[in-house]
Amino acid sequence: MMKMENKQVPILSVKMTKELQQAITLLQYSTVELYEYVQELSLENPVLELLDVPFRTIERLPKNMQTFENTIVERNSLKDYLREQLIDYPLSKRADVEYLIENLDQNGYLVVDIELLAEENKIEQAALEKSLELLQSLDPPGVGARTLQECILLQLKRLSPRNELAETVIFHHFHCFAEKSWRSLSAKLNEPIHIIQEISLLIQTLNPRPGASFESNLSSYITPDFTVNKHHGHLQLIFHDELLPQLTLNPFLNKCKDKDIEDYIKEKRIEARWLLNALLHRKETMMNVMEVILDKQADYFLNGKLFLKPLKLKEVAEILNIHESTVSRAVKDKYIRTPYGLVPMKSFFSGKLVNSEISTASVKERLKELIDEEDKRRPYSDQSIANELKDRYGIVISRRTVTKYRELLRIPSAAIRRQFS
Repeated sequence: MMKMENKQVPILSVKMTKELQQAITLLQYSTVELYEYVQELSLENPVLELLDVPFRTIERLPKNMQTFENTIVERNSLKDYLREQLIDYPLSKRADVEYLIENLDQNGYLVVDIELLAEENKIEQAALEKSLELLQSLDPPGVGARTLQECILLQLKRLSPRNELAETVIFHHFHCFAEKSWRSLSAKLNEPIHIIQEISLLIQTLNPRPGASFESNLSSYITPDFTVNKHHGHLQLIFHDELLPQLTLNPFLNKCKDKDIEDYIKEKRIEARWLLNALLHRKETMMNVMEVILDKQADYFLNGKLFLKPLKLKEVAEILNIHESTVSRAVKDKYIRTPYGLVPMKSFFSGKLVNSEISTASVKERLKELIDEEDKRRPYSDQSIANELKDRYGIVISRRTVTKYRELLRIPSAAIRRQFS
């Protein structure tokens, strides 16, 4: 009996891990990615039939333009390109790397914390770090980076010959470099300014978005997953399930006298039913998360983006009794058409200021407004921005916090913003 138990447990564990990873994959896919994935499965499984979707609504973020397309446009895929490079590696090395590939964004950055991934999937963190090293060794250079700094460093290390001074600048003095503080860098490194400027020119030849070139011409177009309308102070939520893959089971594949064929059809029917259940679970999870967002951020949908409230992934996870990473994947690459334009679901998650109920996202929006309105001949210093936020809106934050938020918004310092006329 002990021997039988030892044999059964590993088999069950492998099955559950596979299903878990498939469920995670479906949840984090955008609508277009999901359609392509299901289309591929339907070609491999004779039991599955993919019904035609006559129209697919897509919107362009900058102008909120809407158009209709009758077909899914073929496009080069960064993820497929990376998988192709793994073909010659043994399966034991490929599995975790392919899992990391699924967590890359459209720019080729790894958007999920390694420690969280390891904990969630019961993988040794050291092993996952090794898999990340393998991913970062693939083309295009810089893929798998977690920050812009790491992305640039990965590309610098691929140069032949390597420029060690440039690597030192990015590794040890990235903040100073980003601020274009050439004199400060020159003094710290004991190098003439023209050498620092040459390094700057070198780094400008690198690609801060290594995955972007794999996006098609539709990369700036987004399929909205939800629409939120407001009518006389009330909110209406619409889930666009008409844009999701429409699947059915082939009713003509009945029992066959050939046992091998019958077993094959039975196996494929089980896989097909699981996929249908997984798609239903994806929809239910997205709806549940969106309903919590709608409840918590009602002021935003009714009054505008300056009324965004603090909200954490963990808070939604606790309300729904699911893992925080499940919420993260449910909002990944999903978009909402709101009364104020098309916005990512993830944008509704924001921390709050200490001893305040003001969301950091609202503060960043106010900060951006101040800088947009400033006199570019005399731009606000970070301390001046802190003063203006306090005087105009009663928002009390330090100069350091202003600097932090400005950098997160990728807004240069006052010295760089200054224009001379």
